[in-house]
Amino acid sequence: MTLQGWTLPQTPTGRASSVPAPPWHYSGDIIAVDFTADPARVAELVPPGFSPRGDGSCTFFSCDWASAAEHDPRVKDDPAKGQYKEAFVTLNGTFDGRPFGRIPYIWVDSELSLLRGLIQGFPKKLGEIHMTRPVELGKGGSRKAPGERFAAHVSSLGRRLATASVTLREAAANALPIGAGPQLHTRLWPSLEHEQPAVHELSLVTVTDAAFAGVWRGDATLEFGSSDFEELDLLAPRAVGSGWVYSMAFSVTGGKSLPLPR
Repeated sequence: MTLQGWTLPQTPTGRASSVPAPPWHYSGDIIAVDFTADPARVAELVPPGFSPRGDGSCTFFSCDWASAAEHDPRVKDDPAKGQYKEAFVTLNGTFDGRPFGRIPYIWVDSELSLLRGLIQGFPKKLGEIHMTRPVELGKGGSRKAPGERFAAHVSSLGRRLATASVTLREAAANALPIGAGPQLHTRLWPSLEHEQPAVHELSLVTVTDAAFAGVWRGDATLEFGSSDFEELDLLAPRAVGSGWVYSMAFSVTGGKSLPLPR
């Protein structure tokens, strides 16, 4: 009998496979903060061929996602499978003459998101992410309105790694965080037989149907903490720019592999 499954574990039916094949669809709420870090530290974290902006431009994101898989309706139907949170930092720059971001650090709270991200080239690790969700009724939360405050923080292995807040000032229909663009990833899979990795390449994810709504801009704060197991604090903000709260959606239909520049 042939074993089935796009990823491990493979079984006769494939139902236990951890990640279904793309297309994947995402809808979520975002809290983001633009900031600048030490340009020398930023330059240490990018691959050959990627040119970071000279000012050390970065963006911190915290995201609350609902996701679906075109080949497996269970991902959308079961919130325990398809819904999750993540937080990451994007280093802003260019690659091959076009604007790109580079994610050196990212934490998620979901097995599906962790494995799906590693397949694409996201350097995902497990963490705990908490963030303000916008409300439309009552006094129990923050609304998208001037003066309202949104907060986000991420922890891993009991250490607080990042703490962000945005106090909304104005709607910003035609503006987005600096890092809200395509990302350049690295797919890296070690070999059990050789010192050289079995896979080591750059990757670009194919994104379609990107949409944004309810974009607000405001005044932000951002702090990074330390951990024996992380290096995010080396990107400690030198200056904090605009903060953002918005909704977005997109689909991932596949990707493209690129050789590492020599």
